[in-house]
Amino acid sequence: MGLAALWPSMVGLTEQLPPRPAGLLPLSRLIMISAAALIPPVLLLVEVIIHDQSFVRAGIGATIVLFTLVILRLAGVVRTHRRAVERERALRSSAADLVGALDHGQICDRLREAVDRLVPAGAPHRSLAAVHRGEQVIEVTGDPDPLVWRRGSIPVVRDVALGHAGTTIVPTGELPEMLADRFRGSDCVLLCALPREEARPQASGVLAVGADRAALAASQDALETLAAQVALAVGRVDLAEEVGRRKSEAYFRTLVHNSFDVILIVDEGDTVRYASPSAATMFGEPPLPGQLLPELVGTTDRSRVIASLGRMRAYDSAEGHEEWRLSADQDGEVFWEVRYANLRADPTVRGLVLTLRDVTARRRLEAELRHRAFHDPLTGLANRPLFADRVAHALARARRTGKLAAVMFVDLDDFKIVNDTLGHSAGDGLLVAVANRLSGSVRGSDTAARLGGDEFALLLEDVDSVADVERIAAGLTDTLALPYTLTDGTTRATASVGIATSAESGDVDEMLRHADLAVYAAKAAGRRQWCRFQPELHTGMLESRALSAQLEEAVRSDEFRLRYQPIVELADDRIVAMEALARWPTRRHGVVLPERFITLAEETGHIVQLGAWVLQRATADLAGWRRRTDWSTPPYVSVNVSARQLHDGGFVAGVHTALESAQLPGEALVLELTESVLMGRHDKIETDLRALKSLGVRLAIDDFGTGYSSLSYLRELPIDVIKIDKSFVRGITSSQQDLRLLEGIIRITDTFGVQLIAEGIETAQQRDLLIEIGCGFGQGYLFSKPVPPGEAERMLTASNDR
Repeated sequence: MGLAALWPSMVGLTEQLPPRPAGLLPLSRLIMISAAALIPPVLLLVEVIIHDQSFVRAGIGATIVLFTLVILRLAGVVRTHRRAVERERALRSSAADLVGALDHGQICDRLREAVDRLVPAGAPHRSLAAVHRGEQVIEVTGDPDPLVWRRGSIPVVRDVALGHAGTTIVPTGELPEMLADRFRGSDCVLLCALPREEARPQASGVLAVGADRAALAASQDALETLAAQVALAVGRVDLAEEVGRRKSEAYFRTLVHNSFDVILIVDEGDTVRYASPSAATMFGEPPLPGQLLPELVGTTDRSRVIASLGRMRAYDSAEGHEEWRLSADQDGEVFWEVRYANLRADPTVRGLVLTLRDVTARRRLEAELRHRAFHDPLTGLANRPLFADRVAHALARARRTGKLAAVMFVDLDDFKIVNDTLGHSAGDGLLVAVANRLSGSVRGSDTAARLGGDEFALLLEDVDSVADVERIAAGLTDTLALPYTLTDGTTRATASVGIATSAESGDVDEMLRHADLAVYAAKAAGRRQWCRFQPELHTGMLESRALSAQLEEAVRSDEFRLRYQPIVELADDRIVAMEALARWPTRRHGVVLPERFITLAEETGHIVQLGAWVLQRATADLAGWRRRTDWSTPPYVSVNVSARQLHDGGFVAGVHTALESAQLPGEALVLELTESVLMGRHDKIETDLRALKSLGVRLAIDDFGTGYSSLSYLRELPIDVIKIDKSFVRGITSSQQDLRLLEGIIRITDTFGVQLIAEGIETAQQRDLLIEIGCGFGQGYLFSKPVPPGEAERMLTASNDR
């Protein structure tokens, strides 16, 4: 009854079968048994008649034989009954097992276990159940590659399965090869129909068991019952799968109709047979059944879509994915992720199932993240990791081709001044402008990068010679020194360039380190310079770093000394002033020249403290000289001021304090500024310069002519003195052009009422020519080298007494 509740057709198991007529013994066997039973009485009768005892013995023997036969018959009956009970037990167990089977694989396993119990022990056997599925007969198994044959192709199996013939035992050799192979080793195969219902004719099938004929004959009834159980189990599993399929269809239909992904079924001719509702969003309008999929994309993309669909069919793989990169009218490009399943062989689909997803936003975000990971966010140039990677590839390429790869480190000389005085927005604008010039100065195959701060780099590949690299570096320094037009106005900046090539570099780290050493050497050489790495630069760098460490202690411990070089009136050699020059005597390096320690002091920031010390000491020395001598014309002192000092917030106050402490008027002090200080031309510098002028301090432009000299300085800024660089003075004795140029500068300065001082006068001939063209003042080794304060005072006194 429980089985009937699980499956309606199983009610047949509970119906009472009609009684079978009991079979009678055959007449021959009845006669034999009767004759055997009469032997003892006949023998006794003969004994009585003829009085012979031998017949008694014969009767006894016949009785024994008779009872032996009876016992053997009873044993056979018991054995047959026991076998029947075991088969009944096996059938009940198999019925319970099959009821619990959840799929065809479990039905197959339970079937094998049941046949093992039903077929007599020791008889080799095999089993197989198959059911009709449309026009095919398919093995009931969990194997993904079951045995399949066309329905009706095996007549004997067809007749049994459809009920046209009863259970049949056939020799294995009479079966087709595919079935015979399955039952190899069995003499015969029993074919038994799986019971067929009128409501479910597709569930008909056959149970095949292979063994020897005797074992099959003995188990036929039990196997027929087992076939009914298998049929019920297959029907139940099929019904459960059908119910689950219908639920899944409803579930997935809801998902598809509410999914943002587009699901298409495409036929062989690339026509759309089905499109989910979300296709209207992706294509602009819902595709119509029968519409060609390639026509739904732009004309330029149709050939690629057709080729992609062809590949999907050619692969014959169950599934895969591609990405379509398509053009768009407004957004440039769109990216569709296409997942496909080739279900053309599936009778329920018979087409390509495509799932389309618009991943444009994701791809753009990925591209942006990749760009950010390897590019500078401000300038858009490559960053350090990307630059290092390309240097590695360039080195490998250089080894293969035999050509050179070169790295240039570009360091802006006065970026901090621009950043501090004009503001960070102007600094950022300058960095962007420099990046644009760098990008425009190299080939498309080269790489421009920003390494951080005001440090840039260039990678040049496939360079023929070192001379080509040096020529590019020279042009680059000139290009970067041109004026920059920013939002807040025009400014100037120079750069130092360090060069390293693959010829002296073994790997990326070494090449970058060499370029860093070279740019450091270029800065030490005077800025707006380029320098190529040489092995001795490494030693120099180590010394510079050691010197930098000593510089901080020297500033703190007041180890610096002042020397003074006289400024004279050329007409009579009278000393009118002294220029204060700092010197650094050390135990290890001797006297360190200003060219070395001034650069270090500016880079480390110690120049502000050192400059304040020079200003205070120079004004104190001058005050002492003035007090101790009666001067017809009191001398003044000239002090150099670096750009970093001038941009320090307390510089003007420091000058005022130094003058007050020394009790000197402002006219006693001249501050010498380099042209790089004035190139920024911003409000703070002009305000500070005018504040210094209000104190009476005079202002001078030092090394005039070496930078981007502009007459606008003389017109717009409160400049009192111009000091002509020694490079102009050196050439006046041999070059009429230099002489005429210097003469022109003198006339212009006279027009503006600015005093002119010529630096680097070393010969009397240079002095005489300067006097001849109207230069009134000068300084140089012709008059004196820099001297200690005591010697400077004696020189001033002697000059005053003349």
